[in-house]
Order: sequence, then structure tokens, then C-alpha cells
Amino acid sequence: MERKYPIPPVVYINFGLVFVLLVAIFFPEIRSSVSKIFATPKPISSGKQSQAIQLQSSFRNVYRVAQAFVVSIRTKKTEMIFHPYAFGETKDERISSLGSGFIIDERGFVVTNYHVIKNAEIIEIIMPDGRIFPARYVGSHERADIALLKIPSNDRFTPAFLGNSDEIEVGDWAIAVGSPYGLEKTFTVGVVSAKSREDLDETGQTHIQTDTAINPGSSGGPLLNIYGEVVGINRMIRSASGSSSGIGFAIPINYAKKVLRQIEQNVGQNIRPATLGVMATTPLPDHRKSLGIPKDTIGVLVYDIEPTSSAERAGLRRYDFIKGANGMMVHNINDLREQVGLVGLGGVLRLKILRDTQELELSVPLVETSYRKGP
Repeated sequence: MERKYPIPPVVYINFGLVFVLLVAIFFPEIRSSVSKIFATPKPISSGKQSQAIQLQSSFRNVYRVAQAFVVSIRTKKTEMIFHPYAFGETKDERISSLGSGFIIDERGFVVTNYHVIKNAEIIEIIMPDGRIFPARYVGSHERADIALLKIPSNDRFTPAFLGNSDEIEVGDWAIAVGSPYGLEKTFTVGVVSAKSREDLDETGQTHIQTDTAINPGSSGGPLLNIYGEVVGINRMIRSASGSSSGIGFAIPINYAKKVLRQIEQNVGQNIRPATLGVMATTPLPDHRKSLGIPKDTIGVLVYDIEPTSSAERAGLRRYDFIKGANGMMVHNINDLREQVGLVGLGGVLRLKILRDTQELELSVPLVETSYRKGP
């Protein structure tokens, strides 16, 4: 019986390639049509889009720089959950959440928001290359909403470039990099919408407003300028839905630097909010004249003091004129509030005052009081 050998598939493939080659040689019009199908011509030439291409390249450059120092912060904590089918029954469940942060020192120090790590039992830092480190808590400032962590490693890390938030202007490019909704390395672009937004919440500190998309999970990540410098720490949004509505706020990096110095002086602690216990204002010309305050002297006038407050206990009086706090000039009540906030509960506020035309220095330990008003 004669045996039949099947033709190997490779033979059919070779025949097909030869056929295509012959068609391409003898029928050039078909070859041209096929080329047009697979070609990807640009509807607008690069010459006409040169400025847009340059801007696009600028954004790419910022991202290449930022992705090296932006990290994700994963926290875990146990929360009591009510049983959905049994009334009154509860169970403990470990909940995970994700925020953002950025490296500020090659030794592995990471900045994020305090609310990102608040009450966390486990804090993990997810690096740009995917490595995961258990974070070491260094310290935090509750009122400023800033926390400092440390990556427990002897490796050297790429730190962020910290800019000067006092130099930003409304209309400047504002770029956010973070992990909104857990989507790591998300890059969004907008502009600075306003500077020095005050009284947004109980902290009283100023914020940078931006229309850059900031969503849950972006908190703690950097707000960058077009040079790739960090000018703010993304903190919160104003939105009825809880998602970005084009109104986001960041902590100015210059203020954050002051807070970080306070944290470094109080390692291992959470600096809690404090109040001075005074009501003060910029004096009117008649007040200056009657109290002997020179018209060009900058400061605020105390017109009321809370009983048992830090101010009263330290000997501050009504009609004292506060010129400086902790070596900084006090131009208005917000300057005084900022210095109180920086020092925090348990710290000492050093005031320079004018009383009865005499200059005095007063140390005010900031203590907790049950009734609070003023800065």
C-alpha cells in the first residue's frame, strides 16, 4: 500500500510569500494602495504645530523628572463595620486606602498629608519602580496637615526639587502627579487659579488654588511648576460630588518648609493645634495716636483676651501691640495665626510687643484651653 506524506505547513507559507512578492513586483499600483492603507500621515504638519509640540515636550520633560520622586502611600487600619444583614451586629475589618507623597531627601524622607496617614496601623510606600517599603513615621503637624515619613533603606533615592511658592503667579502652569483613585503616576495639567486663599477650613493657613484635576488619592502629592519644581502639596478639593470640579487647593511649599523644620525638632510627635486666645486687629489711626503707636510700625493690636488662655497665663494684656512672633514680622492677624499654628500645642511662642510705648519680649507657652476663640 502506497504511503502518502502530508505537505508541511511551511511549504504553504513559502508559496504565499512568493505570491505576494510577485504581485508587488508586477502590479505596482496594488503595492501603492497597500502602502497607503498602512501609512499614518499627520493631518496637520509638525511645522504648523511647532509651538504645541514644544509645549508637549515640556510636559513630557516634567513627567520624566517627577516620576522619579513621586510615590504612593498605602495605609491600612481596622474599622468597625456594621453587618448588612444582621441588625446591631458589627465586625472589625482592615481597610486599605491610597494617597500620594514625594521624596524630599536622598536618604528616603517622604512628605505627604497628615490626613493620609492619620490613625493608620500600617503605612507602606510604593516606589516608582514598584518596590514596596514599610514606612517609618518621623512626625507630623496636624493643623498644617503635613506628615514626614522615612523609607527604611540605605539606598540613595532621587529627591524632588523644591521651588519658591512666593514666586508663582495666577495663570502659571500647575501640574499634579499622584495616585487618584489608586491610579499611580497620574499626570494632570492646569493653571494656578488663585494665590493665598485664606480661611478655607479651620487651619486658617493660605493655599494655592488650581484647576488641575485633583481627586481622592492625589492628597499628599506634589503640585509642580513648568520647571518640575514642587511649589505645593496637593491637599483638598471643593466639590459637591467628591470628585474634581476644577477647584483644588495645595499647601504652599514655602509654608511646608517651615512646618517640616518644626517636625524635625519634634521627632516622633504629632504637633497638635493650639490657640493663643486673643482677638486682634490692625489698629486705626486714632488708636495709634491714643496708644502712642508710631504710624509706620507694623503689627496688630490686642483688644480682647480669652480667660485662662495661653495669652492670659503668659501675661499678655489688652492694647498690647504685637510686632513680631518667633522672629517673624506680624503684618496682620493671619501672620500671627500662622506662627501659633507652626509652634503647636506644648510649644512656646516668642512675641515682640509694644506696651505703653515700651518694647518687650514675651514667651508664651501654648496650652490647651476648653474655650477657644481668635487665632
